[in-house]
Amino acid sequence: MTADVAGHDAAHGQHDDHDDHHHVHRLRPDEWPEEELYARASAGKVGMWIFLLSDALMFAGFLLAYGIMRGSQPYWRCSELAAELIGCTGAHGHAVEPALGINFTAALTFLLICSSVSMVFSFAAAQENDRKGLVKWLNFTIAGGALFLVGQYYEYFGIPGLGPGLIAEGLVFGHSGYASTFYLITSFHGCHVFSGVVYLSVIRWRAGRGDFDDGYTSEVELVGLFWHFVDLVWIIVFTLIYLVPEMPPLVAGGAG
Repeated sequence: MTADVAGHDAAHGQHDDHDDHHHVHRLRPDEWPEEELYARASAGKVGMWIFLLSDALMFAGFLLAYGIMRGSQPYWRCSELAAELIGCTGAHGHAVEPALGINFTAALTFLLICSSVSMVFSFAAAQENDRKGLVKWLNFTIAGGALFLVGQYYEYFGIPGLGPGLIAEGLVFGHSGYASTFYLITSFHGCHVFSGVVYLSVIRWRAGRGDFDDGYTSEVELVGLFWHFVDLVWIIVFTLIYLVPEMPPLVAGGAG
């Protein structure tokens, strides 16, 4: 009998320990101690900013190399004029390389910007302990990122019934600097979008089970920092790769 009581008490004690662990108080941002260099920034936020800075340097390196290559070539895209003057061709037997679809990609850019706005609403809902609002706006953010990836897939490979992609039209990685830098930079950014969608999905799942109902918004803020970075970088990539106009090809002796 004594052994049964002792066993019951031990089990009850383990259950209490589990409850105490589950309900442990996590410091909200306004409760963090102030530090001389980082003020009230959490270790996670400092780490995220360091990561984003290093990631920004990688994108800067790619875009700098892109700018140097583009500025040093007699022609950048094998257009009709370049094919006539220089004799270049597109890949897979195409006479020229296709131009990038600015209007379609501008729509994708707008979609990504909208997802950044919905991320702002997500964080605001988290600060207000609004679980339904947090889940709703995270769903919109995830949908925006997922649709951007679908659009990028269509741009590369095409979708039956909608049209061919750039690869089928003669823009193939390795065929020219124009093609290689385009795929390298945009796919590198696409990997970030995919990572962001996965990251957001995990946070959305945790929000749905109430992990942030206690006012602990740090992890929502961190995923927001990453997502805003991804959106900002895309605006720069879109501007430099899609919007900078082509110069006419240069031939020996001057402009063609």
